[in-house]
Amino acid sequence: MKSLVVVFCALVVLGLTGHAAEEVPREEPQTPAVDARLPGVVLSEGISQITGTAVSPLLGMSAVGAWKYFNTPADQRHLLPWYCHHWVWGSFAVVLALCFTKDVLGAAVPALVKKPLDFVELFEDKLSALVVSGAFVPLIASTMAKLETGAPADGAAVFSGGMGYATVPMLAMLDGYWAKFALFLPLCLGGFLVVWLACHSINVIIAMSPFGLVDIALKLFKAGLLLLITAAAFISPFLGLLVCVPLIVVAFFISGWTFRLTVFGTVIGLDVLSRRKADSKEVRDGRGVLAFNARAMAKAPVRSLGRVCKEADGSLRFEYRPWLVMPKCEVVLDGPVNGIERGVLFPSMMCWQADGRARRELVLLPRYGNCVPQVAARYGLEKVTDSLLVRGFNSAKQRWSDVMAFVTGKPRLAESQMG
Repeated sequence: MKSLVVVFCALVVLGLTGHAAEEVPREEPQTPAVDARLPGVVLSEGISQITGTAVSPLLGMSAVGAWKYFNTPADQRHLLPWYCHHWVWGSFAVVLALCFTKDVLGAAVPALVKKPLDFVELFEDKLSALVVSGAFVPLIASTMAKLETGAPADGAAVFSGGMGYATVPMLAMLDGYWAKFALFLPLCLGGFLVVWLACHSINVIIAMSPFGLVDIALKLFKAGLLLLITAAAFISPFLGLLVCVPLIVVAFFISGWTFRLTVFGTVIGLDVLSRRKADSKEVRDGRGVLAFNARAMAKAPVRSLGRVCKEADGSLRFEYRPWLVMPKCEVVLDGPVNGIERGVLFPSMMCWQADGRARRELVLLPRYGNCVPQVAARYGLEKVTDSLLVRGFNSAKQRWSDVMAFVTGKPRLAESQMG
């Protein structure tokens, strides 16, 4: 299941080494001609490229690299940044083709087979974002700073297609390349991060969803968003800016929600792919079991990662760190937690009310799925049940066993007759 990530890393290394080993003519780079443009053209195109790449890092970077490669004269292609080399964007295209094949063939296979591959793609998106934020976004910020300063952008000058530079009045107070670069870099990285978190949360929902139609709808929405940004930027740089700025603003205001959802998908995905199993010693550990709160509790927003601890009086305490690094906070659960429910991916601590309705309080990590009775005993949870999906799966499994027993002529012993 980790083969997709391995192939991705291998192709990237192959692309970079192939680029380094290729012999290119040592020509003196020519200073790009300065072309007077409307103010802000450089910034508009840079923001559009960063936003589009944040929606889908691997697809965005490979598309930008291929576009600039084919739109650059052959004798100047050696001046292009590394991601514009055909070995690099070609390698990314292979990984994208594997992901597309997974989505197409995954519609015809059970969810239990496809979901691990969705989690692999989830981590591929994280790895791509790491590469883009560390090697792609700084190059765009550097080019924007150089062209806005009026200095030649060296090898990255071809990046802009010879669009020259434009002076923005608000940047007149910043004199020199390094001053502008010091401003552009954190802004570009911040804009990329908040948009990526918002779009990556879509991948998390896809990995968690058991319904294929939901997966397809979310994939189409993400592809449509990327197409909208690309089409607007092609029509006019300022139209692309008009589309991207609201997206960045909305992504900024929901960044806390998307960050917690990203952490949730990452932790659950690591347990699912590694198939880690907790033992009874870990359950009895005084630090408590790892969990996410399923609803807002006092100051703890929903899906905060923390530990569930039991007080001397039998009440449960939830300990967490805001943004994972802030000082530790504690919340005492205000409702009685008296049951635990087995799920397809993870167990959950429940609050069973007198009228028979249940409310999910805490979501445990998948590693505790094999020791649900021990968790129930450790925290005094009286009711142990299966979720609706688990009951449906067990029912289908039992019916299939009955059919096979009838076909083979070997009757299956009832559970009450076994051992």
